[in-house]
Amino acid sequence: MMLRQIVAYVFRKKGGVISISEFVFALSLDLKWFSPDQAESVLANAEREGLVQVTGDMVEPSQSFNIHAVEIPIDFKPDKSVFLEKTILDRTIDRLSGVMEKQELIRLINEKQESLGIVEPDAVALLVARIHGIEVTDLIDEAYSRLCGR
Repeated sequence: MMLRQIVAYVFRKKGGVISISEFVFALSLDLKWFSPDQAESVLANAEREGLVQVTGDMVEPSQSFNIHAVEIPIDFKPDKSVFLEKTILDRTIDRLSGVMEKQELIRLINEKQESLGIVEPDAVALLVARIHGIEVTDLIDEAYSRLCGR
């Protein structure tokens, strides 16, 4: 959630399409939230999560990410948890949270896991996401690689 708030904050402040350097500058020098290296990491995480689209040296919010739908508290300031790597399950739940409540989502994942006898929660979460029309192809490839030990 915090990554969504950070990205939404920058684009609300700077506009819809900005240069990568302007994005990094906003997080590091304007807002003083991160070092330039950390700001680049935030951008990489945002791209991996499907929040932004990077084309050449320009970055913009992805079409599926509504920056105005994200609630940002007045005193918002991110912490370093944005750098912690999320599991595939966590990232799938984040994507599905726009479609349904988290408790309902976890209930569905648990029910599907029991009915199919699938042990791997990442696989079940990805299946539930696909059933609900959420794009998770990038996560499927990553989950497959992890399962196969690549």
